[in-house]
Amino acid sequence: MGRDDGPTTKELDFEAHIELTQIGPDTFTNIHQPWLFHITFTVPGPLMMAEAAAAAYKTVPDDFMLDTLQTHFMLAPDSKKPLVYRVQRLSQGRRFAVRLVNLEQDGRICVTITTSFMSGASWTGRAMTHSESMRTTRRIPDITLDDFEENRSHLGPFMKFERLPHVQQVVPPDESTTMAPVVAKIDPPIKAPAGTLAHLLGMIYLSDYHVMDCPLAIHEADFGLFAIGDHTRTRTSSGMKIMTSLNHTVHFHAHDGFRADELVYVEATSPWAKDGRALIHSKMFSHNGLLIATCVQEAFYVFKDAAKL
Repeated sequence: MGRDDGPTTKELDFEAHIELTQIGPDTFTNIHQPWLFHITFTVPGPLMMAEAAAAAYKTVPDDFMLDTLQTHFMLAPDSKKPLVYRVQRLSQGRRFAVRLVNLEQDGRICVTITTSFMSGASWTGRAMTHSESMRTTRRIPDITLDDFEENRSHLGPFMKFERLPHVQQVVPPDESTTMAPVVAKIDPPIKAPAGTLAHLLGMIYLSDYHVMDCPLAIHEADFGLFAIGDHTRTRTSSGMKIMTSLNHTVHFHAHDGFRADELVYVEATSPWAKDGRALIHSKMFSHNGLLIATCVQEAFYVFKDAAKL
């Protein structure tokens, strides 16, 4: 299917990497082989989410914008086989549209993504207005301690992440309110101008990494990364047998006024954890404090018998 994954390929960037080609009515597939997440060695969830959103966008009117994206992960796809995105047009109205996207391989559904779109027409009625402010007070001029620095390849990941020290929101500290802030950005820069689809897909791409780590980090469990702020990059051993996302929802509040290749501050908290699962809430802010998106994720964890917890 024209998949371009060899070592002699032209240099990729984020925009090129998530390009899709149409192979049938409302059916699309990836052009380039996905990179693998270096901790779980699986196809990254937000990569599949971004490509599914890109596929759904191809079936809605030009002035419609993504409102929500809800994902359920069921099977891990094979990175060496095509990722087939089959879009179902569930509804199409004047203001809202809903699309269901199934990621399929070998006749099986691996991931199901529901996308909701809204018209870009200006709202003329009365409306309530409020927005939560960013609580992270620490700022950095740029990402200098990138967690992906040692794991890049010609396939990706085309982003940078730096974890910031935890923020205790109550005294005495409580795991259910401890914030694990992260700074992220798409890198190299996106060629498309701000307010275009590439930056929205970039925010989906950034929405997952280290969010699933939040419950582990606030419980001081080792999961194979170096400590926050450790410029020696001395990796800890991993106490995990399994850590995987079960579902992930992204609610967009802004569609312009930000760039995904500029610093994005992600504030993650975990209000609940029990029985091998944890719920994570995260908010994504532009560097100047614009609330771009709110996310909810549920993850599944299985620890090794000797894991520190």
